[in-house]
Amino acid sequence: MADEPGRLYAHQCLAQIIKLCHGQVPSLTIGDQPAFAKRGIILDISRDKVPTMTTLFQLVDFWSALRINQLQLYTEHTFAYPQHPAVWQDYSPMTAEEIRTLDRYCKERGIELIPNQATFGHMEKWLCHPHYQHLAEQTSGFYDHRGDFRPESFGLNPLSDAVTDFVADLLDTLLPNFTSDTLNLNFDETMDLGAGASQQACEQQGKGQVYLNYLKTVLGLAHARGKSCQIFSDMLFQYPDILPHLPDDLELLNWGYEEDHPYDDEHRQLAEFGYPFQVVVSTNTFASVAGRGQAARVHMRRAAESALKYGACGYQISEWGDMGHAQQYFTTLPGYVFGAAMAWDPQRHQKINTSGFISAHFGEEYAQAMPLIDRLQDAYLTSGVTTPNCAFYGPFVFDQRSGRHIRRAEIDSAEQIAAAIDDLSGLKADIAGLPTSALQAELFWTVDCMLLASQIALSYANAGHRDLTALPQADKAHILDKLAPVEEVYADLWLQHYRPGGLKQSASRLGYLRALCGDKAVE
Repeated sequence: MADEPGRLYAHQCLAQIIKLCHGQVPSLTIGDQPAFAKRGIILDISRDKVPTMTTLFQLVDFWSALRINQLQLYTEHTFAYPQHPAVWQDYSPMTAEEIRTLDRYCKERGIELIPNQATFGHMEKWLCHPHYQHLAEQTSGFYDHRGDFRPESFGLNPLSDAVTDFVADLLDTLLPNFTSDTLNLNFDETMDLGAGASQQACEQQGKGQVYLNYLKTVLGLAHARGKSCQIFSDMLFQYPDILPHLPDDLELLNWGYEEDHPYDDEHRQLAEFGYPFQVVVSTNTFASVAGRGQAARVHMRRAAESALKYGACGYQISEWGDMGHAQQYFTTLPGYVFGAAMAWDPQRHQKINTSGFISAHFGEEYAQAMPLIDRLQDAYLTSGVTTPNCAFYGPFVFDQRSGRHIRRAEIDSAEQIAAAIDDLSGLKADIAGLPTSALQAELFWTVDCMLLASQIALSYANAGHRDLTALPQADKAHILDKLAPVEEVYADLWLQHYRPGGLKQSASRLGYLRALCGDKAVE
């Protein structure tokens, strides 16, 4: 006897078969079950892009068709806390009413909407405001794990009673809008822990113990409000001495997004202590403009196989928005499909036809475009440039201000980059052969942005340095010429799927690039 989700999936499966078979249903028997009980999406709504409700409903329908049964909206500052308007007023946040509406919509489609709120690191959108700086670990900047200086306040002070009261207030406002009994506290990438207010405590007790003490405090707040909790597990591997001492009911989310990520080593440690855990993969579109198709497929498969081996209870697919969340709507779809296939059965679905599923769901427009999308998503492999954790297209265009990835980029010969530019130009010509549509416009923008990044890389290779302001005027003119179509339609494409808040902040990255090339004074 099927349970309620089983009946939902049976109806969905039958509808998909009818559609694929054009109404001629063959005689068949289907026996199926998922590899992972929990199969979720973690969607970043805090790096500038907050989807419209229409877009969220479309995505929920799509995810439900993929047998996804959990959703989290990764939230730093984009919930409309009535008592904190200064933090979200420029970002078109999710309101309490919208969360309740989305919760109902998800539930009707077999998806649990899980509240998610940063409560330790990644609080810079709060701490940049003077009113909240008393909550910060530090206000003078810090050096991150790569040795890069970051001038902003980043994490909360784990020793502060004011921080405890602040987090309690957030939870009191946020949690009543969700029917889920689970809460993700995040607790990832606490990069400036020990750099300021907690320095002495960290020196005396160790960073791990300070981390654990604060974790127990926040867990107490959540438990008092009837929630079981999740956190990301990355910092636990930085402080392995605290691994044996975590609360038994805490669920760990272990993320890793690269082809060579050490899943087995990490999962073995989590399984050794008996903690419930899920693995978290990525669509690999973040900071990459077109995405990294091969990297996504390889790490998603390896993550699923390792998670099964060590008894994980779930598989989460993340979509992040680093560097302005510039990637277009279509770029995430192949990763969602392949990831959902790995969450359901990684052995049988390694060669799943992602293009076929997307085409069947979204229609003929995508059917014609999918071969070109696949080419775009693997173009980074022959681009002549490699950067850590992303394709170079993102940082070369959208992160000139920090330059962190640009400094670490490995750039091959100018000849190889020129050949890659020729390939992209040919791809653009093929896109021109598609019917005029919103999807075609997104594809044009994507290849134009990749051409812009490639022009910057070519100029770097020819000049022998990575300082845009010191390039010859002819190179700057070429870059500005490539930038024009990227900048011209950026807002129009954004507003097709996303709210206006955050657009100014994301687009300012393009303005900064233009200014570096001498078009106007750098702001």
